[in-house]
Amino acid sequence: MFFLFVFAKEGLSLSFLPEKPFPGTPVLVSLPTKAEKLIFLGKDFYAFAYQGKYYALVAVPLGVKPGTYTLKIYGEKITSTKIKIYPKKYPTEHLKVPPKMIHYPQEVIDRIKREVKAIKTTLSGFTPKPLFDGPFVWPAAGRLSSPFGFRRIYNDVPKSPHSGIDIAVPSGTPVKAANSGRVVLCGSFYLPGKILIIDHGLGIYTVYCHLSKILVKEGDFVDKGQKIALSGKSGRVTGPHLHFGVYVRGVKVDPKVLLEVF
Repeated sequence: MFFLFVFAKEGLSLSFLPEKPFPGTPVLVSLPTKAEKLIFLGKDFYAFAYQGKYYALVAVPLGVKPGTYTLKIYGEKITSTKIKIYPKKYPTEHLKVPPKMIHYPQEVIDRIKREVKAIKTTLSGFTPKPLFDGPFVWPAAGRLSSPFGFRRIYNDVPKSPHSGIDIAVPSGTPVKAANSGRVVLCGSFYLPGKILIIDHGLGIYTVYCHLSKILVKEGDFVDKGQKIALSGKSGRVTGPHLHFGVYVRGVKVDPKVLLEVF
């Protein structure tokens, strides 16, 4: 693993991955000393120790314009450095789904609003200590059928960019926890189908959707690699697959980048 080194004011050196972050990426920052917190793009992020070193995972939202932004580090003293965000063009994907999955009756709209609120509330939570155990792992092995950030158009109706990655696996494929943490939401929702969310601490969450069966319950602590569910095709889908999402301090980021950098 190669880190790009940068130098902050007052002589503090640090490094980060990926070397050229773009909108939608998690950025793993390697810190030379212990830090209380970091502030980047208006959000607070917190450091953790791993193998005797200090790191922090910060998030670049999809909507951020390319440019150079300040990262502040709060330790024994306040220091700062600049991180350049590079441009990235995300492709558009056209999908055909049953009309009932696009044009909803009012009772379905009300249900979707309640479920979206529940998910957002869950992902905005914060556990002030790391629950994860080292690097994250793939929740399932399969072809990446839909990358993060795709601008999806369902039956010619534009929708928001894809909030995770889709892993093409047959229904019933075991789904593993990408890291250790606590199960904070389980349910059967209209759009994501059977959904499971794990809190990994420090505002880091993983999301697993379109499951056929959930094998854990809310409140359970799970280990990295533990079987937590079976894949399926519940919710709004065109076929069986696992939707895998990652959120850092409420910001959706590319799971594939996280798996590559940490």
